[in-house]
This record gives sequence, structure tokens and C-alpha cells, in this order.
Amino acid sequence: MSIKQVTVKAPATSANLGPGFDVFGIALEQPNDKVTLTAINNDDGVKIQVSGMGAKTISLTPEKNTAGRVAEIMVRDFKLKEGLQIHVEKGIFPGKGLGSSAASAAAVAVGINAMFDLGLSNKQLIEFAAKGEVASAGSEHADNVSAAVCGNFVLIRSCNPLEIINLECPKDMELAVAMPKIITPPNKTEKARAVVPKLVSLEKHVYNLGKAAAMAVGFAIGDVDVIGQSMLDDIVEPSRAALVPGYDSVRENALNAGALGVTISGAGPSMIAVVNRKTCDAAKVAAAMREGFLSSGYDANVFATRPGKGSYVVEMKQ
Repeated sequence: MSIKQVTVKAPATSANLGPGFDVFGIALEQPNDKVTLTAINNDDGVKIQVSGMGAKTISLTPEKNTAGRVAEIMVRDFKLKEGLQIHVEKGIFPGKGLGSSAASAAAVAVGINAMFDLGLSNKQLIEFAAKGEVASAGSEHADNVSAAVCGNFVLIRSCNPLEIINLECPKDMELAVAMPKIITPPNKTEKARAVVPKLVSLEKHVYNLGKAAAMAVGFAIGDVDVIGQSMLDDIVEPSRAALVPGYDSVRENALNAGALGVTISGAGPSMIAVVNRKTCDAAKVAAAMREGFLSSGYDANVFATRPGKGSYVVEMKQ
């Protein structure tokens, strides 16, 4: 092996986008994780270092860390002869519903693929990255890691076998994000999944199916208005809304400020709104969302961004 160190950037992501529970995902231009993999003595195995946003809340035990879990699995499956020192520089705050764990997992899969010239496809990278999600979510999930690997919009047509459709986002699409400053438990995602109803009425199923189909078409034809106006969910979001303080105020404020649609980002508690930059200022929508959280007694970090590309290698050293 001639490559001794690889650095990869991986994007924040938002899953579900309203009606696409466990099916839709989108990559954000900002923020990002930066992950550096360095070859070390094989006897040292996989070692983890974490710095940046929320670093103290992240386990350094490889099997309990999404990046470490992916690394251990790939080292084993490909019978790699080097150990790995992994430094995760967190730019994506953990536990906020913006795919923080998925970014780290995706970055390691992409980094190992480049370092050892494995020639893996995006589908294979996603399959390995999804295994890392067990460390944070308790089970494999492909929505966030698919967006983190591929970039732009992803639709998971099938989980087993894995089939992904990856579409470009409209050029006029912007996103406003609000992250409430509340403490989230380590098993936040599992708790958010626990409130999802196991049985739904045919009426709600048809409602969500129509919105999800319209959103997919919106991405296919590049119509940001159709995408945002389809960001409605009558199954999962009503159950999860109670887990987000100020949900109603944030949603109302975003729509009043000109957002086309607004929803909980992934398992929350962040909320995300879709904006057509031709007709609305995403930064103003983000500020309005912060006011919604403030009216409920919680401050929030807010920002505007655009859809982003997938994980990529920024540097390799021999």
C-alpha cells in the first residue's frame, strides 16, 4: 500500500423530508465532517480520535462509534494488513437530526476505499456505511448514509437488496435549518423511532403516498415548488412533533416567512425548510424559525444552505 493517509469531507444530511420516512434523504452543502485516516501498525487495530462539535459526547470505542465500526468491518472483510488511526473532526453537531453519525460512517467507507484502492461502487460504500449506523441508531439505516455518499437527493427503492435512485437538486433550491439548543439523549433516534405508529389507516397511507410521489417527481423535473409543497407527512411527523419543543411555532413562522415546506429533519429535534431562492431569502426563513423556538423558551442555532455533493477525498499522502 502506497497511500499512508487520506482525508475525506462528508456532508450533513436530512432524512425523510416529510413523507419519505426511511426512503428520502438529501445532502447539505454545509456543515461537514472532516475525517482523516492514517495507516498504523496492524497490531494496534482501529483507534479513534474525535474533535470539534460535541466531541465529548462521542464514544472512542470503535464498535460504539459509527466511524470505528465501519473501519473494523472493512478491515476484517477485506483482510487489510494495516491498522487505522481515525481522526474525526466534527463539524456536524451530534444528535440534532442532521446525519452526524452517517457523515462519519460515510467518510470512513470512502476513505478506506481510496486508501486501499478497493474500487467499490457507491452502492457498496453505502452498505458498509449503513453498518456503522448500528452504533448510534441501534440498527442499519441507509437514508442518511446514502445521501452522505452520493450527495444531492436520494430515494431508497429497496433496502434488501439495496437499490438507490440519486437525483440532482433544483438549482433554485435552498434550505433553512434550525437546531434547538436542547440536550438530546444518546439513544435519541431509538426513542424517536419508538413513537412511530405501527399501523396506519388507508386514508393516511394514500395521503403520504401522494405527497412522496409528487416530491420525487419534483426532483426528477427540477421543480423546487413541487418539492417544498409536497413536504407534508400525516403518519410519522404528527407522532414526533411532541418531541420537538416549539414545533408548531417554528413551522408556522417558516411558512409565513416564505418557505414552501417545513418538516422535522430526520429524527429531530432540528427542523428544515425548503425555499425557492428566486422568491424567498432562506436566511430570513431561518431567522423566523429561530424566533419560533425562542417563543417556546428555547434558543436555536440557525443557518441557510444549499443541497450539497457527497463525500469526497480532499487529500492523500504517501
